[in-house]
Amino acid sequence: MRRGAGLYRLPWSKTDNAGGWVEVTDQCDLHCPGCYRRTLEGHRPLEEVCEDIRACQAATGCDRIGIAGGEPLLYPHLTDVVAFIARRGMKPMLLTNGERLTPDMARELKKAGLRKFHFHVDGAMPRPGWEGRTEAEMNDLRQHFADLVWELGGVQCGYNITVFPSSVDYLPDVVGWCRRNIAKVQHVSLVAFRSVPLTGEYEYRVGDRAVDPAALQHSSPDLAKIRLTTEDMLRKIQERMRDFRPAVYLPGTAVPESHKFLVTLQVGTRDGFLGLSGARTAEFVQVFHHLFTGRYFDFLARPDAGRKLFLLVPLDRELRRTLGRYLAASLKNPRVLGQRVYVQSISLQQPNEIVDGQVNLCDGCPNMMIHRGQLIPSCRLDEYRLFGGAAVPVRKGRRPEAG
Repeated sequence: MRRGAGLYRLPWSKTDNAGGWVEVTDQCDLHCPGCYRRTLEGHRPLEEVCEDIRACQAATGCDRIGIAGGEPLLYPHLTDVVAFIARRGMKPMLLTNGERLTPDMARELKKAGLRKFHFHVDGAMPRPGWEGRTEAEMNDLRQHFADLVWELGGVQCGYNITVFPSSVDYLPDVVGWCRRNIAKVQHVSLVAFRSVPLTGEYEYRVGDRAVDPAALQHSSPDLAKIRLTTEDMLRKIQERMRDFRPAVYLPGTAVPESHKFLVTLQVGTRDGFLGLSGARTAEFVQVFHHLFTGRYFDFLARPDAGRKLFLLVPLDRELRRTLGRYLAASLKNPRVLGQRVYVQSISLQQPNEIVDGQVNLCDGCPNMMIHRGQLIPSCRLDEYRLFGGAAVPVRKGRRPEAG
């Protein structure tokens, strides 16, 4: 796929961004492959967390804050953090493995102002009772959480799924499950596994000081596992779903032609998938939202776009196809006309990686965070915590380039 071919480049930048990020603890009850976080500090003081949220909002103008860890459900002041974000006019989103989530806890978080659960569920996680399952089999657990959130009402549901070369063949099964649950599930991130390569080709430096990348939780000598790209995942899905087409993207910083995010926007009702929304609709909605609110959005307050979505068909060829399917379905079954119309996003993601000696980050990353007063990508937090700054790969025998 050529860079941005027929796609809308999301307009997010470092200081005008849809998303922000805060980490409340680095303690966790699972130890997943590829985790970016070591346990170094434990639970953070609530005052520090709130100060970082204020600073992140001021620096990025973000519309939502992702509350992460570690496992945030272990944090004793979680409802206070959710309420603080909501009072400041942003959408609180919780990133969790869901192991400790109960219906009562979900209701407390909703009452505090939570707008979205984002569950990390994949077959590589050492989750008791689910070890050794395929991604197709893990759909049963995803269904459990989707049903719990649906019964709760008023809170959205999303997923992070780490994708490995060994699990990429199951992506059509995951996307098919998403389409069947288009009313219950608003977003899924399919994230290619990445780690810091320990190959001996590079040394890593912070300034003039050499650092040991093996100290990072997500370091590995196994290069075969970290070569999966968004294009690889897209091709695998399209082998069984030719109608799966991205609408928007984010490029890389060091390699602008790379697609760090490829997002497909699916449209449907409770009866199932109808079609897609395309690049022009995504552009119109982002620009319109920014024009009237002064900020971009990561997800809308209401996932049911309604039939008003079809007002944009003059702009969007994909949406015209979807409207045709909607009308055909309504003729066969008139009850479809009374159902809500939902938009569901499926994001293929290719996290930071080293390409030709450069760290290729997401240009317009929606997960920037504050660390000790500095705005940094959340995926690099442990480099700052362990080494005091971002580690720069340098080919052995060469001097590091300035910056």
